Parts: sequence; C-alpha cells; structure tokens
Amino acid sequence: MATREVQVQPADPIAKGIIPTAKQSLGDLLKWKQRVEVTNEYGESTFVWQEPPPLRNPISLFAMLDGKAWLFFIVGLAAWTADAFDFHALSIQTVKLAKFYGKSKTDITSAITLTLLLRSVGKHIILL
Repeated sequence: MATREVQVQPADPIAKGIIPTAKQSLGDLLKWKQRVEVTNEYGESTFVWQEPPPLRNPISLFAMLDGKAWLFFIVGLAAWTADAFDFHALSIQTVKLAKFYGKSKTDITSAITLTLLLRSVGKHIILL
C-alpha cells in the first residue's frame, strides 16, 4: 500500500475569548481540514492543519457491530423516530389543540416554539 506524503501546514493557535473564537470558527467553517495541537518530545506545542480521516463505507461500519451494539443502534433509532413523530404530530394538530384549549393557533404555535427553544435552557438550569 502506497503512503502519501504529508505536508505540514502551520496553523494559528486556538483563539481565546468569545469574539476571537467566533471569528476563528467562522473562518475555519468551510475548510476541509482540522486544526490540531501537536506536542513534540520536548513538550513544545505547535498548531498545524491536518486532513481528517477519509469517510468509511457505512456498510462496513454496520458489519463491525456486535449484538449489543445493534441493540443500542435500534433503541437509538426508535427513540429518534418517536421524537420526530411527536414533534410533527404536535405541529400538525395545532387547529385541534387551539379549539380544545380555547386559544388561537398563534398562541398554540408560539407555545410549541417557546417550549422547543427553551429546552436547552431548562437542561442547564437542572444541571446547576
């Protein structure tokens, strides 16, 4: 198997702070390379661009799963499917929900939107 020659391209260090990190992240967004920190045997660190590993065929990845891994995959897929069904079923039934609760469709859709938007906020409050 032939090995390809790797050219090391230096990269800027990882930015510190919110605004510099945001600028760097936006600049890196469309690059098909990863910024990596490399440390040599003397403890000196540098940042370089590295190509990500090539994508693998999903069929070969599925072939690597054992029984327990397949069970986890199926449970995760079922949970994801149930969540998608729940999300769309709720959104489709806005007229019936508005009639049942005596509210406008706008009130119902606003409540659904705010609930979905604030789920992550609730998660952070619980973790505190």
